[in-house]
Amino acid sequence: MQTWEYHLSRTPDFNALGEDGWELIAVRDGEHIFKRASPPAAERFTQEQRQAALKGAATAGEPPRLLNPLLASLARRIGHTQTMLVCDCGFPVPLNLPLGVVDLSVTSNVPTVTQVLGALLPELPHDRIIVAQEMQEKSPERWAWHKAHRSPLEAHPHRTFKQLASEALCCVRTGDSTPYGNVLVVGG
Repeated sequence: MQTWEYHLSRTPDFNALGEDGWELIAVRDGEHIFKRASPPAAERFTQEQRQAALKGAATAGEPPRLLNPLLASLARRIGHTQTMLVCDCGFPVPLNLPLGVVDLSVTSNVPTVTQVLGALLPELPHDRIIVAQEMQEKSPERWAWHKAHRSPLEAHPHRTFKQLASEALCCVRTGDSTPYGNVLVVGG
């Protein structure tokens, strides 16, 4: 059974609508009414998911925050209580992470963990951020950055942090060189 989509417009771009498969079916009170065949459900859901992934949380007319498709995909795959490691350039990335590693490092401190988090956290529902306790003493500016943001912060000794990191689903490697600047983002 064929289903239809409908579109209403007072000032339509007939060429663009025609290219997208819309057919003018009526004009009522200055409003143009168009219709086209709906794609099958599986195709429609795929299109909607792709549009949502590309849009991210950006508002209309604003570019998506996460332009890197691999990072955007990972942000949408982290589930409740699952973790994503965002690490500096020197952290020993655990082997065989289920969702792999996205290496964003370009050069020293490009990008930083905080820059990646700034783009990532609005797109990734999360419960908390886990860091190494040593960050408080060795990188107080970074500790202050985390405390100033809304995400609850949980600190563990670096040894424990590394054990938790080995259980992460994936890793985003940055060019950061801040001592103990690594974080685990716990999905919400």
